Amino acid sequence: MVEIETIDNSVVVGIGKGGSCKTTLATQLSGIWSSEGKRILLADLDMQASATKVVGLDPSQHGDGRHLMDSILYGDELKTVRARDNLDICVAGRHTKALSNHLVTAETAASDFALPFQKAIASGDYDRIVFDLPPSGSSRLADMAMQSGKYLLVPTSSGVDNIEGLRVLAGELEELRSNIVLLGVVLMKIGAGAPRKRAETREQVAEILAGVADPFETIIRDAGAAYDDSRRASLFLHEYAEWATTVSVSNQIQSKIRIPQNLASLAQEFYELADEVDDRIATADKILAGES
Repeated sequence: MVEIETIDNSVVVGIGKGGSCKTTLATQLSGIWSSEGKRILLADLDMQASATKVVGLDPSQHGDGRHLMDSILYGDELKTVRARDNLDICVAGRHTKALSNHLVTAETAASDFALPFQKAIASGDYDRIVFDLPPSGSSRLADMAMQSGKYLLVPTSSGVDNIEGLRVLAGELEELRSNIVLLGVVLMKIGAGAPRKRAETREQVAEILAGVADPFETIIRDAGAAYDDSRRASLFLHEYAEWATTVSVSNQIQSKIRIPQNLASLAQEFYELADEVDDRIATADKILAGES
């Protein structure tokens, strides 16, 4: 197996089946970090282009994943699209599937995949790259990101299948021969009014990850309406929450605008999580550099 150089300052968001909140976690953290001044490259690796759509872009208007394919297969410069101040995105789309299929048989696929992102970080244009993975087992691109990424975030909910899925995590990493560092598991879609379920889920995750990583303290509540409404508005949750503060009660009534009551609390939880992830990255960077 070809030795793959890790992509510095990269955060991979996976592993799991579809619907495990990978895209929600990757996009919301990217949006908050960029709003705080970090220069972020969000790499959408899912042929469904969910992350691309969350930031308000139409994949068909921006190459449908062709630019990533050309950079990996032909060595072209990686072309990105500006989504917000300090936030660029590597767009996915129909060409992403063709790229993934090609990588199944490419002998040096992992190093080819990593190279354009290594160049992007080396250029000084970005402080961090965030990879939004497709569902586990559905794309060779996910394997490549896992093999070459530096840090891993895993979202999970309280469902039995999701919790048990964490038990196979170590095996998947070993099979991929990955040196990626697991920063921790993010508990998501757990009701704020269900303290017992929150405590039980945290205990289960802590037991599974014992000696490997800790679950994050911040738990992201279940808030389907807020997610759906913000996506329809092509806004990140924190942007949607800020906009909501500008809408008067009378305007809400006259225009029949229904703002989710838990919107501000949900946005705050993502802010707190973003700070936690920053702290763990800083600690891990020091450990990997051999500092005390």
